[in-house]
Amino acid sequence: MNLIGLTLGFTAFMVLMVQVGYERGFDRNHPTSGRIYRVDKTGTGKDDIFRNILPRGYADDIITCSPHIEAGSITCPFIGDIIFSAAKEDGRMQDVFKSRINVVYPEFFKVFGAEFVEGSAGALADDTTVAIPQSLAEKLFSGEPAVGKVLSHNEQYIFGEERGLNLVVGAVYRDFPENSQIRNDIYLNAGDIQKGSYGGANFNCYLLLDSPDSREVVESTFNGAFDYDSDWLTDIELTPVEEIYFADAGSAIYKNGSRSRMWILICISFAVLLIGGINYTTFFTALAPMRVRNINTRKILGSSVPALRASLVLEAVLFSGAAFVLALCIIAPASSALAAEGLVDMPFRLPQQVSLTVASAFTALLIGLIAGLFPSVYVTSLPPALALKGDMQYSLSGKRFRSVMMILQYSVSFVLLIFVISLYRQNHYLISRDNGFEKDRVAVVKISQNHYAKSAEWLRQSLMALDEVEDVAFSMECMGGSDVYNTSTFDYNGRPIRTYVFYCSPNFLSVMGIPVVEGRNFSESDRTGRSVIINRAAADQGIDMYAGGALDGFEIIGQTGDVCINSLRQEVSPVCYIALPEGYSSMTWTYIRLAEGYDRLECVSRINAVLCGMDPAYLFETMLYDSILGELYRPEIKQEKVVSLFSMLAAVLALVGIFGQVLLDLQYSRRTIAIRKVYGADNCPLIRETLAKYAARLLAAFLIAVPPGWFAIVRWQESFVEKVGVSGLEFVAAFAAIGLLTLAVVALMSWRAVSANPVNSLKTE
Repeated sequence: MNLIGLTLGFTAFMVLMVQVGYERGFDRNHPTSGRIYRVDKTGTGKDDIFRNILPRGYADDIITCSPHIEAGSITCPFIGDIIFSAAKEDGRMQDVFKSRINVVYPEFFKVFGAEFVEGSAGALADDTTVAIPQSLAEKLFSGEPAVGKVLSHNEQYIFGEERGLNLVVGAVYRDFPENSQIRNDIYLNAGDIQKGSYGGANFNCYLLLDSPDSREVVESTFNGAFDYDSDWLTDIELTPVEEIYFADAGSAIYKNGSRSRMWILICISFAVLLIGGINYTTFFTALAPMRVRNINTRKILGSSVPALRASLVLEAVLFSGAAFVLALCIIAPASSALAAEGLVDMPFRLPQQVSLTVASAFTALLIGLIAGLFPSVYVTSLPPALALKGDMQYSLSGKRFRSVMMILQYSVSFVLLIFVISLYRQNHYLISRDNGFEKDRVAVVKISQNHYAKSAEWLRQSLMALDEVEDVAFSMECMGGSDVYNTSTFDYNGRPIRTYVFYCSPNFLSVMGIPVVEGRNFSESDRTGRSVIINRAAADQGIDMYAGGALDGFEIIGQTGDVCINSLRQEVSPVCYIALPEGYSSMTWTYIRLAEGYDRLECVSRINAVLCGMDPAYLFETMLYDSILGELYRPEIKQEKVVSLFSMLAAVLALVGIFGQVLLDLQYSRRTIAIRKVYGADNCPLIRETLAKYAARLLAAFLIAVPPGWFAIVRWQESFVEKVGVSGLEFVAAFAAIGLLTLAVVALMSWRAVSANPVNSLKTE
């Protein structure tokens, strides 16, 4: 049991440390790392989305401002996934697939040191040519050259009519590292999209400098030479790309992580290893009284003390080394399974994890040394005569050591379980909170621009013909699925007010179950793009629909209640709903209001059948809000699962240790129990004494665990605007769970011990 526990401890430690290495090494694997910078504006707050979302004209001025800039490129983080089809050689078979697409300059690949396996970055000089990652090329055109193949799509509005619906593969680049801000997208030349514009902001700007020392020179050169007649085109500062992952932990645009979450993983990895190590050390220490006579008999027969101690330490080291070797055998499949489930981002690969493997092997050696040193010194330092004649099984020092170790591992288990319960409560609140719309009665699916332009009304009528569907609406974005939406700053009575702008069909609020509490809802006559309905958060910004003020020429016709379309990592944001004319073919998000009384999964199946009838070759994904919100809160849910899994492992290892301790304690107490039973003691008082001893240790460990558990909960919830806080539930549930399991094990084993025939114990003891 101790071998298995120590093996699982090493496995868990290495799996979690691979994840920690993945996060710590973010964007450090590019050939040009150390010289890549993102352009940020200094005139905005750290949390302002437009701090590093720039107009293209402004970005172009920055790229050309200094000779110290070797290369520069824009990227657009808002296009997202679109559906492509790739024709096979026979011209008939097609692969339909979903991929992210991005618009860049050809210099983008120089900035990030990309390598090409086919073609070159120069191929992107043609606006209809794309560069695809090697992984996608192998998937689509395995064994064939990818250059020259045609990718077709239905999203012409994104790239402009002049490019058509067919894109030609001009280059294949080697995949970027997994832990990088740069994704393995399909890359396309930006062409004339918003060229020369200083208004709409839709782009990041990345620079490759000739040296890290040129950073301040480039900043001062641009800031001293350019002066825009604008309040929001300000001076710039350059942020190293390696810092983005942790610096923008609250951003929905970049891949991001939290240093606190990373430290939680580090603490859990060491906690699991610590519990496994404590079990192992306590086990070897508890064996000491059994070995006293054997060791001291060998001393009398001539064995030297150093040799005896070395043999005991070597045994402990070899045992620990065997556990480490077993861990190496199972870590690759175990971490791959966890990566497939999305619990970790990177599986263990020995060639990439040599330093971690060496460090873990050294840790195994250290645990073996620690486990073997105390018992070896203890059992060899006793006088031989005393050891041969005396009864060493009740050694006070050994008992105290085992008690301290047991309390320590219990404390660690309590802290982890308390934190897990808090994570569950907070995440359950995030998913189940009332967002101001009827999440349980709406299904959402994204269609293409061509689908909307040609078949929107057909789709609406076909879906409404189903008994399960009450109504269908459309919008430009997925409400409630992101922290980033179309954002505008309106002038309201002479002062700027920034809000999300949500373009939709007139029946959108009705389909979503959003009541208009002031004024009126949209009607078909409001399909002018100039009528606005605001939410309460916008009204709280000072917009008064009854005051007669102008919102940049828009007519405010109504107000909803508390509608939250972003995550609770942010404040509830102001929203302006605007009904667009039917000619706007970019409203590709379809919202389907479900009738009451029907099974939601069966409804989705019926909806998918209608969508298939519209376009059998398209990849439609009909979603319920459970999955939409699950994706929105994916980092939190992922951490809950990881922490829960490894905390449960820690708790199991702790129980394994307790099982071993109870077994040894009862083994040492056989004679005492037998004598007391001969003199008339009942079973129940004997069991109660054992239970009381372990209950006292449980209580001591719990009291030690309360402060760090409280601190961990408070720090974790700091990242949320709305939080469930700290209640007694986490502490009571954790104490009850571990306490009941422990006492059940102790009671069962004590019953077996006191039920044994005392005559047998007296004969052998």
